[in-house]
This record gives sequence, structure tokens and C-alpha cells, in this order.
Amino acid sequence: MVGHRPIADRTWRIRIESPRMAAAATPGQFAMLRLPGRTDPLLARPLAVYDVFPGSDGRLRYVDFVYAVHGRFTTALEGLPAGERLIVWGPLGNGFAPPAVDHLVLVAGGIGQTALLALARERSGLARYGDPARRPPRAGRITFCWGARTAGLFGDVDDFRQAGCDVHLATLDGSLGTRGTVVDLLDAQLAAGRLGPSDRMQVATCGPEAMMAAVARWTAERSIACDVSLETPMACGIGICFTCVAPIRGADGGWDYRRTCVEGPVFDAASVVW
Repeated sequence: MVGHRPIADRTWRIRIESPRMAAAATPGQFAMLRLPGRTDPLLARPLAVYDVFPGSDGRLRYVDFVYAVHGRFTTALEGLPAGERLIVWGPLGNGFAPPAVDHLVLVAGGIGQTALLALARERSGLARYGDPARRPPRAGRITFCWGARTAGLFGDVDDFRQAGCDVHLATLDGSLGTRGTVVDLLDAQLAAGRLGPSDRMQVATCGPEAMMAAVARWTAERSIACDVSLETPMACGIGICFTCVAPIRGADGGWDYRRTCVEGPVFDAASVVW
């Protein structure tokens, strides 16, 4: 771990040196992190890849993750200084597909922004990801809507502005931006004429399950395509333990459990049985 700094209330950003992961990661993928030499917590935890960065030679070398302090793992991680070693494996999961759209709307709740920054930078044409590097079509415009309980929970918001996003915030206590949930924010943007149903508009969302379910309903009612990045608890990250399964509908209308770590974490919102 070569960097570790607070960016918001009980929210930290870490940077690890991993050229292979930095070169291979695509938007929406994640990695499993574990504290070496410890049995409490025993299992690794998944963190979304926030973004990747080059070293002094211009080659991709570093991977950033953002986490909120909640539970044993993140509480222990919070106390580690830069320079400590972590056990990390990834990138894992399927990530976001890059269909051509005129308007990409990113919707985050809580710490869900972590899965969306790289997607914004890729679709704005500012960065390329993957090995071999993906070449997705640029979005005509990108809107970022982020909801949190209070203003102190927003960290590094300028990352999204610098990624070419039109940024809008919502807080439950009204301390910043629109008062209410991120769905209330979507309603406000719609009423202001900044959003509108279109075959060329797509939503990508990540956050608490109830929030994503609400966004999925909001988009379905307006016939807007929507991808969700599920935050299901995981133990292995590679599809062995089956602890991260989610109910997903098939083409025949029935449903079955799918492993979020392998078949996901990104799914079509309409396929998730909320």
C-alpha cells in the first residue's frame, strides 16, 4: 500500500502498486483485499476498483480503492499507514459493458461512487482500460447523481467533474444539494429537463440494495436501460464458495441464483429479482 488518506467522514482512499492489475482492470471490476498475518477478520473483502494510474515511466502501475469504515476489516484497515502490505487479488468480475449512448447517467448511493469513476473517465474519452485496451464509443454527455445521508460523506467529488460529468448531489438531511434520496434527485433532474427517456440514454448505478432497487424501478417505469453493480457480501471472489449469489431472471422468465463475483457484479437491472 503506497498511499492511504482520508477523503470524507470515515471514508479513506488507498493506493496499491500492482502493474498487472492496473493494466488489466476495466470499469466496474473489483478486487479482494485481505490483511496479512491476521485471523480477525479471517476472510478477504471486495472493493471496487476506483481508478488506475501510471508510474513515472508512463505505464499503468497503481490501483486506487475507496472504502467507508464499517466492520472489522475496514476498521483494521483504517489504522494502517502507507507502506504496509496487503494481500490483493484481481481484477475480478465482469464490469460494465460499453454500449453506445448519447447520455450516460451514473447514479451512486453511499459509497457506490467507487464503481463508477472509471466508467465516467472511459466514456468521456479521458482514459482507456483493459488489456488489450477497450475502445468504447464516447457518450455525448455524462451526468453523475450521488446521494448520501449528509454532506460530510462526499469525498473527492471533483474526480467526477474532472472526468467530464455534470455533477448533482442529494442529502437526506438537506445539508448539501437536493434534500432527499438520490431518486428524488433523479425526479428533480427530470423535472428540470436535464434527463429524459430515450433509446440513447442509459443508467449505471451502485449503492445500497434498496437504493438500487428504487433506481431500477425508476428506470423501468420510463423504459430506460439500467445496469446495476451489486454489492453482495463475498468470501472468495472467484466463484467457489457461493456466498455471494443473487436471484437473477433468465430469458425464459424464470430465475436462478447467480454468483455476483463471477457472473456479476454488474447485471441488467431488469433481470434482478429485488
